Amino acid sequence: MPTALAGKETVSHVGKGSKPLTRQKPRTCVACRTEAPKRALVRVVRTPDGSAVVDVTGKLPGRGAYLCLNVECLRKARKTGALSRALKTTLTDACWDELERCIEHYAKGYGPEERTRELRSLLGLSRRARLLLIGMDAIHAEAGKGKTLLLLTARDCSDAVRKFAEGLASEEHQWMELPLNIEELSAALGTGSVQIAALVARSGAADKMMILLAK
Repeated sequence: MPTALAGKETVSHVGKGSKPLTRQKPRTCVACRTEAPKRALVRVVRTPDGSAVVDVTGKLPGRGAYLCLNVECLRKARKTGALSRALKTTLTDACWDELERCIEHYAKGYGPEERTRELRSLLGLSRRARLLLIGMDAIHAEAGKGKTLLLLTARDCSDAVRKFAEGLASEEHQWMELPLNIEELSAALGTGSVQIAALVARSGAADKMMILLAK
């Protein structure tokens, strides 16, 4: 399974009772140039013999490059040669085929409990990479900048928060409900009571989140 997923130009709002936020450097997709936590992306590495392989562990030695879990990014990277340039080597057809399989079948290996654990992990990683918007004020400010957002609400969020999300969703933003209650969402983020968060919709982190939340 790919070990990684990415999003850019978002900000993180840290509320009262938050734990200290340790910055974790995100990685950049070579195709769309958005950032994401390392685990939100799929890594390709150039091995010592000069060949390129898909790194499903995220730990292979060698020069690495990252792609969103998105077929559009895969096709763009192949068409423009962005991945080959980043790795300074030529990818074989077999490597491209393996990349496509990883992206298209990413979530199929997860059971319900594994999906929930992965969601929690991704939320925490996105916050530590400062790619996650938390709370209605931060989300409203970013939505006004013309970015399309992926809104994520706790399953027991208030009527006011639900109405806020519905309103933004009607303006072409995307909205998905997490299988987490307020307490669980807050714990995943390591901060005070959280009912709603958001990621930039066209980003690796959002791509992976939508795969995990797909019914």
